[in-house]
Amino acid sequence: MRYRPRWGLLSLGAIMVIALFTYPLWRTFFTGGTPQIQFPLVSPEQRAALLGMPNREIAATAYVSMLTVVPVPTEVLPPPIPADATILLTGTFTILDPVRGAQGKVTIFRLIDDSVIMRFDDFRVTNAPNLVVFLSANEAPKDPTDLGGVASEWLAGQLSGTDGAQQFVIPRELRLEPYRTVVVMSESLGMIYSIAKLE
Repeated sequence: MRYRPRWGLLSLGAIMVIALFTYPLWRTFFTGGTPQIQFPLVSPEQRAALLGMPNREIAATAYVSMLTVVPVPTEVLPPPIPADATILLTGTFTILDPVRGAQGKVTIFRLIDDSVIMRFDDFRVTNAPNLVVFLSANEAPKDPTDLGGVASEWLAGQLSGTDGAQQFVIPRELRLEPYRTVVVMSESLGMIYSIAKLE
């Protein structure tokens, strides 16, 4: 008989622990629905674009990422382009919406030793996880489903940062004629962040 109060206290403590750990599952009962992330540190246009995304986890990740800028490390900044390099193609990066966009110029050069490089100058892109660069045969891809797959895309590599000049080596044997755009995409989010039409 005298041990009942102890069992009662232990039971109450166990119920409280279970309630705390399961709070995310039942909190909407008290809040009246799923809580919305309000994205307080961005412009009204960016907030509207983030709230309009169908996947809240992707929107939250995009929001946190876009608050930071990652300068290209000094040790990986590309050297100046030699004066005897030939310009093959050029393009300008575009802003797709208030959340996704880049600025700067892309130029594909052939050097005197016949090597080919792709160079980004005055480049800055909205930060996102795992930003990679593709050459695409599609003239105006809007999302990854617009990319034609392995047969019509070539992965140049991962960005070294979101702010600063960058350079990628293109294999000599790669024919450039099929490619129409340079695409910057977040593989983690499955979202295209900018394109530059090559001319």
